[in-house]
Amino acid sequence: MAKSKKFDLGNPAPVVDDEDEETLAAIDEGIRDAEAGRTVPAEEVRELHAYHDALVRRGLEEMRRGRVVSHGEVVKRLRPEAF
Repeated sequence: MAKSKKFDLGNPAPVVDDEDEETLAAIDEGIRDAEAGRTVPAEEVRELHAYHDALVRRGLEEMRRGRVVSHGEVVKRLRPEAF
């Protein structure tokens, strides 16, 4: 097993200031959202990603068949077991 390094709280590592303003603003926004209780549980995020992936797969299947369908039509035909 690898030997762990000691961490000296009195002598922290220097902060590298190479983040751009957009990244820092996104981090700040995330912190504000979390403090305000506007967070989503990880399981819900996974479910939303699975749902989105299923919609994309279904839409691609339709396109390969030469059909162009609306998002609403794909959603209507998406089976819950698809994700």
